Amino acid sequence: MPSAAPTESPTERWDVHSLPRADGKTFLVTGGNAGIGYFVAEQLAGTGATVVLGSRAPDRADAAVASIRSRVPGARVRHIRLDLADLSSLEASAEALGSDRLDAVVHNAGVKFDQPTRRETGDGHEAMFGINHLGHFALTHWLAPLLAAAPEGRVITTGSFAATSERLDLDDLESTRDYEPERTYGRSKLAQMLFGFELDRRLRAIGSTVRSVVTHPGGALDS
Repeated sequence: MPSAAPTESPTERWDVHSLPRADGKTFLVTGGNAGIGYFVAEQLAGTGATVVLGSRAPDRADAAVASIRSRVPGARVRHIRLDLADLSSLEASAEALGSDRLDAVVHNAGVKFDQPTRRETGDGHEAMFGINHLGHFALTHWLAPLLAAAPEGRVITTGSFAATSERLDLDDLESTRDYEPERTYGRSKLAQMLFGFELDRRLRAIGSTVRSVVTHPGGALDS
């Protein structure tokens, strides 16, 4: 009788409640002290990885670290100061990681303003565009050597459905002429997502082991 064809092993289903182990890896989560970023950090801590919360509010970061440690026994979690509105500070934030490699950065932090008044960062950029996109763009630059030093570095960009109805105005990226909070937020997220896709294209073109992934996170309860 002919022998039976070999049976392929079934693909393991992804289970958010039982993530694969990641002992020895280091992950940075921007805005990891609250909302979706907090839950990302808490889940990653459960994999055995070292999780670093990037936050501009030390008191909130301390509270998030304490909460994660109370829920994840033995969690390896700490925080660094990260202010995406201050582009000149981001090199120091990358150095504060104190690591020779970074396995992944989750670009999660962001702001959304409902008030009609247009705001700017200290660098003079429209605040939502400056923080949500430009800050993460610059941070990626400083993290690039650390990501490249990891076996399979990942840049993970948090997208938003708010971007689906927007188009970038390349002549007015920072909404100096037609500022409207909802539209400007959507454009900032669209810029961030387009950066994530283009970064991955360029990384593949040079044969890098680093990959750039864009995700939609769903939602999370916050304070």
